[in-house]
Amino acid sequence: MIKPLTSLRFFFAFFVFLSHLQGLKSNNPIFNWFVRNIFFEGYIGVSFFFILSGFVISYSNDLKISKNKFDTIRFYKARFFRLYPLYLLTMLICAMSIANISWSTWLINIFAIQSFLPTINNHIINAPSWSISNEFFFYFSFPFIFPFINKYKTTSILLLITSSIILFSLSSKVPDTYIKFIYYINPFSRLLDFSLGILLYHFFKYINSGNYKKLTSSTWEYLALLLLILFFLPHNAIPRMYRFSVYYWVPMSAIILIFAFEKGRVSKLLQNKLLVYLGEISFSFYMIHLFVITKMLPLLGDSNPIATIFIILLTTLVFSILLFEYFEKPVNSFLKRKFLNT
Repeated sequence: MIKPLTSLRFFFAFFVFLSHLQGLKSNNPIFNWFVRNIFFEGYIGVSFFFILSGFVISYSNDLKISKNKFDTIRFYKARFFRLYPLYLLTMLICAMSIANISWSTWLINIFAIQSFLPTINNHIINAPSWSISNEFFFYFSFPFIFPFINKYKTTSILLLITSSIILFSLSSKVPDTYIKFIYYINPFSRLLDFSLGILLYHFFKYINSGNYKKLTSSTWEYLALLLLILFFLPHNAIPRMYRFSVYYWVPMSAIILIFAFEKGRVSKLLQNKLLVYLGEISFSFYMIHLFVITKMLPLLGDSNPIATIFIILLTTLVFSILLFEYFEKPVNSFLKRKFLNT
């Protein structure tokens, strides 16, 4: 486990949480400005997760692959056991409050293929689960993509750049109603984020193998965070389709790369046990947060929006801890013990 990156998972899950508070109204213009300009942009957390996924999966499996000890079927099982039980449980929890779910919607969500469909909005049970649909596709692709990138690094960089240019140059041909699907949800376009994470891991390994310390580790960490802020500040001037992914690639990559070394002052702070634990429960937090928001927001109202956010956040954290401690962790341990131990 790279503890600073684990802790950062929670912060970016919290950004996504904020992005789903669009229904929160206030008479305070300052608060409304924050909702429109800060909360709304919280979906950038998804890009962080996709890039981080490519990086961490590469970090965890590189040695096995290099020693020819990588078992593709075992890898698929491990990733399935890690994500699907909680994916399924939160889907069932959300389904309890939805009337008349069609059989097609049930099947689409059970098989986690919703992110492949332009009609995804007609098949929502637990809205954030579309990104898990993408993750399953990334995991399926990993045994094929990683060896190629490992062997042809320069070619892979050129392919990533060329694919991105082609994808976004075609935006004028995409109807407005499909912009979000193509550039935010579609697993084939988001595979670029995951591939970037794999390339980032190779860059990390290259730097780690030499002595490239012209600046202190803490300085690099401050600069990485500053870079994200500098990209964030003018975001309203950038078309949203770019902000869905590619616009934030540079600062997200910088943050993941720098904090993977675990050496600066901010990294030391992020290794705090509480922050690491919040990172560990971030998957449960991500999967249950929108359900909690949609159920609690109408009950709490808008009279005190700060208090409302705090109460919803606290409730989401409680549910996340319960899900993590009494379902996600024990079920994953059981499945690994039962089916992966040799």
